[in-house]
Amino acid sequence: MNKFIHLLIWGVFSIACTCVWGLLTLSAGGIGGPRTLPGFTQICVSLRPVLFILPVLAAIYCVWILSRKADKPPSWVDFFAGTISLLVLVTLPLLVAAYCSVIAAVNSLPAR
Repeated sequence: MNKFIHLLIWGVFSIACTCVWGLLTLSAGGIGGPRTLPGFTQICVSLRPVLFILPVLAAIYCVWILSRKADKPPSWVDFFAGTISLLVLVTLPLLVAAYCSVIAAVNSLPAR
């Protein structure tokens, strides 16, 4: 059961990273065509590949857990706390970057 929960956590973490990647893709000009982005948003958009590396590292850890023959496997709670903490630490600045992109787009609208 412990190994199954590790895989479940990895799956949810991977889906969450993909959703954050999609949010950054939309901020980068996926909707409404290309436009000039604020500096912080450009930095965050350039770091999008990190959102694919994080699930790969978590998958490597899951493979290590699955292939390990131990009397007492590591608890899934530690893995859950680590992945969710990492997700929050990565997502919060990226949400700010997406919000900066929205503010820049609203400010570039023509006045009535």
